[in-house]
Amino acid sequence: MASLKRYKRKFMVLVLLFLVCSVWTFVNYFVHASRLLTTSDSSTIRHPEGEAKAIQLRECIHNFKRNSSTEVDMTTGSIDSLNAANVAMFAMLKGINRTLIKFINNFHASKISENPVATTRKPTVDIINDYYPFVDFKFVFPEISPKVETTPEIFMMVLVNSGAKGNEFRKRREAIRQTWGNRSNCEQRKAMGDERKKNLRWLLVFVVGKAGPGTNDDELNMAEAGQHNDMLIGNITDNYINNVVKFYMGQVWASKFDIKYTFKTDDDVYVRIPRVLGYLVNAKFPRPFYGGMTYLPIRVNRVISGKWTVSWKYFGEVNFPMFNAGAFFILSTDLLNRLFNYVYIRKPFHIDDAYVGVAMRDFGVKTRTIFSFAVRPDMSEFIHKAEDCTILRLDGFGHNMDPESARFLHNRLTTLACGNMHLKC
Repeated sequence: MASLKRYKRKFMVLVLLFLVCSVWTFVNYFVHASRLLTTSDSSTIRHPEGEAKAIQLRECIHNFKRNSSTEVDMTTGSIDSLNAANVAMFAMLKGINRTLIKFINNFHASKISENPVATTRKPTVDIINDYYPFVDFKFVFPEISPKVETTPEIFMMVLVNSGAKGNEFRKRREAIRQTWGNRSNCEQRKAMGDERKKNLRWLLVFVVGKAGPGTNDDELNMAEAGQHNDMLIGNITDNYINNVVKFYMGQVWASKFDIKYTFKTDDDVYVRIPRVLGYLVNAKFPRPFYGGMTYLPIRVNRVISGKWTVSWKYFGEVNFPMFNAGAFFILSTDLLNRLFNYVYIRKPFHIDDAYVGVAMRDFGVKTRTIFSFAVRPDMSEFIHKAEDCTILRLDGFGHNMDPESARFLHNRLTTLACGNMHLKC
């Protein structure tokens, strides 16, 4: 009986401690919960103070259970001797335990449902291990393409990357059709009198994606394609990230024809195509060939959200190798199949010109510089200020050329190259 009395005293002490611990924790937790529920600027799902109090409560319950079970084991067979009040007290404590735990769990569930802001947080970017910015690359074949006469055979396909959204891009395309893309312009007529170039036929095609819902641009672009028969339109979302997808679409389509070269360019430049043909003639039709306005090795941008940022996962070197600017570069067609297969070796990243340069480096193909190609951000101003001989020495003018600037340059070149002016440059 003495041991049973000692057990009863210990049991009552434990009960008293448990009640004090439970009530204190419950009150503090309730006060904290009320403050959180009435605070408008709470934006996190997990609350450290509330979590700490919940842990304290659970530890208190755990210690009570552990100590209780130990005492009962020491008095095996005497549990039946406990009076009804103690049994009732034990049952009540178990009920308090369940109630408190249920309150805690319900409180956290309510806070999760109350704070949807937390679920909209942007995930952090791992510039080392993530493909960033992610390009959902796939080979896309155009839904709309020109009907092409293959006789006489085409020597070079000029592929002009152009935008799908907005009337500005339609204006650019129209300016090109009226100026340097017109195969009856004065410099082209002069080339027809040159025995070396007169049979080198070239074809210009605009490469365009889809504007998507919310505009009528796609309908306007399809009507434009039907009118001019010079557009490739593929199911590619029109944005900068997908430039490399658009580049590949143009090259894959061009590879169907028995051509010798592709000339990749953009809709904000001006190119003197007959002079480019003359360059290839003078170079004796080099193959393999990768030529353009060359950038020296430059450091890869790793700044998150930068336009030209490329993660280490895509390209694990500090610097890009030499590559030719996307404004205009020439590829001999013996390189195309290798370029198509390269996407299975290195995932394409969005900077298409740098990606092609990396591929050529890996192929062991030398980057050739065409010194008559110029890229400068103020080209629209430069063409007004430059001397006549400077203008005549250039064959590619890029970039940021608006339609008005393209027409101005075209008129100036027509006067300089096809007029009766006798310049000594």
